[in-house]
Amino acid sequence: MKFMKFHTFLTVLPASLGLGIASALAGPIDLTTWQQEGPLSNGRWTVSGDGTSVVQSINGNPTFFVSPDYFLNNSFEGEFRVQTTSDDDYIGFVLFTGTVNDPFYLFDWKQANQSGSTRGFYFSEVTGGAGAIPFGNHHLSSTGYTVIDTNLGIGWADHTTYGFSLDYTATNITIGISGGVFGGGTTIFDIDGIYEEARFGFYNFSQANVLYQGFTEEIIIVPSVPEANSTLMLTMAGILGLLAMRATFRRV
Repeated sequence: MKFMKFHTFLTVLPASLGLGIASALAGPIDLTTWQQEGPLSNGRWTVSGDGTSVVQSINGNPTFFVSPDYFLNNSFEGEFRVQTTSDDDYIGFVLFTGTVNDPFYLFDWKQANQSGSTRGFYFSEVTGGAGAIPFGNHHLSSTGYTVIDTNLGIGWADHTTYGFSLDYTATNITIGISGGVFGGGTTIFDIDGIYEEARFGFYNFSQANVLYQGFTEEIIIVPSVPEANSTLMLTMAGILGLLAMRATFRRV
């Protein structure tokens, strides 16, 4: 697996415990290593000098700003907001299994009802490239665009900073939003499935002046006790029990 060149610190418990447990501290994402996907005329992504934030300033067709590296069993957090009162369209995030021409997952958020689309959140799989993402009827599947889940009714607010969290594992995608009406945080989607390594990135469609900032990444650690080790531990416990009984009988 590939990992971004972040300052991610990993500590593993002694292997003799056989637990496979580790912990990681979140490391900041350097956006200067990211790249725009899709036609360059669709977006203009301007990264800050310190690499901690980026602003997309064009109101155009779907545009993406994506990590060069692939992830699985990782967690992402950061903040985003629309810095204008102009327009009411789509902002969000992507998980690219390759390039914009390969299948990818799309999480996007519409501010207002328009062209048959309802304000709220959409989670979709795009197999037909960026051109397959519909502007209207966004909640309906179409050729090259499959809606996996929706959470409709609440649109984003202008000049409001939202927190974003994503846990991406081989068997689950969980997305949360905080800030504004979501307060300390709300789970928007919790979707089980079979997922592969993907490139994490930002997404805008017909929406300008969107800021993404302060994003971090860390490894998700799932504590586990391998079956072989647990069986061995039970066997050893049984042997020790028998030895203790034998010692008792000898003393008697």
